[in-house]
Amino acid sequence: MVFNKRLTKILLLLVLSLCIWSSLLAEESVLKYRLIIDQPRQHIASVSIQLAVKEDTLTLAMPAWSPGRYIIYNFAQNVFDLQVKDETNKHIRPILIDKQTWKIPVAGSRQITIRYRVFANTLDGTFSSIDSSGATINGSSIFAYIAERMNSPVELGIDAPDHWQVVCALDPLAKREFKAACYDHLVDSPLEMGKLFTYRFKIQDKDHFLVFRQAIRPELLKSFKRDLKKIIAYFAGLFDGNLPYDHYTFFFHLNENLKHTDGMEHANACRVILRMNADQVKPDANSDANYDNLIWLSAHEFFHVWNVKRLRPAGLGPFDYSKEVYTPNLWIAEGWTSYYAYLSLLRSGIYTQEKFLNELSGRITRYENSPGKAYRTMAETSILSWLFNRRMPRYAETNINQTTYSFYYKGLITGFLLDILLRSQTQSPSSLDDLIRQMWLTFYKNKKSDYFLSGRGYTQQEVERMIINMTGESGQKFLKTAVHSTRPLPYELVQKMGLRLKKEGQRYFLIKEKNSNPQARGLWESFAKRVLPD
Repeated sequence: MVFNKRLTKILLLLVLSLCIWSSLLAEESVLKYRLIIDQPRQHIASVSIQLAVKEDTLTLAMPAWSPGRYIIYNFAQNVFDLQVKDETNKHIRPILIDKQTWKIPVAGSRQITIRYRVFANTLDGTFSSIDSSGATINGSSIFAYIAERMNSPVELGIDAPDHWQVVCALDPLAKREFKAACYDHLVDSPLEMGKLFTYRFKIQDKDHFLVFRQAIRPELLKSFKRDLKKIIAYFAGLFDGNLPYDHYTFFFHLNENLKHTDGMEHANACRVILRMNADQVKPDANSDANYDNLIWLSAHEFFHVWNVKRLRPAGLGPFDYSKEVYTPNLWIAEGWTSYYAYLSLLRSGIYTQEKFLNELSGRITRYENSPGKAYRTMAETSILSWLFNRRMPRYAETNINQTTYSFYYKGLITGFLLDILLRSQTQSPSSLDDLIRQMWLTFYKNKKSDYFLSGRGYTQQEVERMIINMTGESGQKFLKTAVHSTRPLPYELVQKMGLRLKKEGQRYFLIKEKNSNPQARGLWESFAKRVLPD
C-alpha cells in the first residue's frame, strides 16, 4: 500500500513535469508579433517580432508577393530602420543578402527581438493603408517572416489609438491579441482598424461579420444580408452542406472617391473595395450596376473559401514568398470562381435568367475583343500572370494589351462551355458541379496534411485526367482547344442548351432560341433551375 502511494506520487510528478516542459517548449516555439500604429499621420507603423533562439543564424525576409495576387510587388521597399536586440538589449547587426532578405547572427543569444518600421499608404486588396482615420492591413505587405520558423505558431498584438476599433480575421486571445497557426495563417488574415460599422449574422451556428468603414442604410443592409445568406447557403450546399470555417468576415470599403475597385480572398475572410456611393445604391442586382458589383464581387471572393484557399493548385499553400510560384491552373482558380459567382446569383434567384446571360455575354465580348488571344494559350496566361497582372513596368512602355488577355474571362467562358459538355453527354451526363465536388474530395477533404489547412495542391495533369475520365474523347478535344491552343473556343456547344451566340459589331450576345428542341430546353431549365426559396 505504501509502495502504491509512492508510485502514484512519482507518476503524478512525472506527468506534471511533462506538462510544464511541454508548456515551456510551446512557449519557446511561439513567434510574438506586435503591430504598433505609432505614426499614422505619416502612414508608418512599427512591427516587432520576439522569439527564442537556438540556431546560430536566422533568416529574416519580407514577402516578394502576396497570395491571391500573382505579381512581384517587392514589399521590402517599404521597410526601413531594421534593428535586432538580444535578451540583454545588445544590438545584433542584420546582414542584408538580397533585396528582401537579411541574415541575423544569433549564436550565443537565447532570445531576440526584431523591430522595423514600414510605410503603408495604398488601399487595395494586397497592400496596406494607414492614416489618422484608421488602418487597413494586408499581412504580406507588413509582416516579415523567419524562414526557419514558417510553421511555428504566432501570437499577434495590436497597439493602436484607444478610440480605434480593431477587427481581425484571426481567433482572439485577449483584447487586441490574436493567434495564428503559422505565418501563412497570419498573413492570410486581414485587419481593419478605426471607426468601424460591424454587423453579425449566423449560418449553421457560425458567426459571419460584415465590417464597413461607413454607415450603411438599413434598407440596403437588410437586402444585402439577405442576398449574402442565399449565396453562402448555395455554396455550402454545392459541396458537403457544411461551411469549412469557424467564422467568416467580409471587410468592405465603399467610397466614390476611391482610386479603383479591388477584391481579395482569404481562408475565412475577404476584402471588397468598390468605388461607389453606398447611399445611392438600389438593392437590386438586375437594375443597379453598383449593387450588382457589390453582390457579385462578394460572391466571387466568398467562393474562394473552397476554390483556391482550400482546393488549390500545387504551390499555393504552403507558400514560397521569396519568388514567383508558377501554376498553369489560374483559369480554374479564378475563371471558375467567376463562373460560380454568376451561378450562385442565378440559382439563388438574385439574378434573372436574362441578367445571367447578359453578364456572360459581356465576358465573351471582352475576351473575343482581346487581340492577345491569338498569341497565348490559357495555360500560358496563367503562368505569365507574374508579368502582366495589373502592373505596367515603370521602366518601359509595353504592348501587353495587344499580346495577352485575362484568364478570368477565358477561364469563366471555358467553365461554362465545359459545364454544357458535361451536362449534354448521352452516356453518364454530369456537370461542372460534379467535377469540382470530386476535386474537393480528392485533393482537400480526403487528404490529411501537417499544414494548417488540410489537403494538397492539384496539378494540371490530375484535373485534366478527371475531365477526360468523365467525358472521354470529347473532353480531350475540348481541353486541347480551349486550354492548350489559341484556336477559337467551341461556342457551338451552347446550342446543346438551347442557346445561340449572336454577334453585332464588336459585341456578342447569348440568346435563348425560341424553337430549340425539347432536349435542349430541358437542359437549360435544369441548368438554370432555382435551388433556394425566397
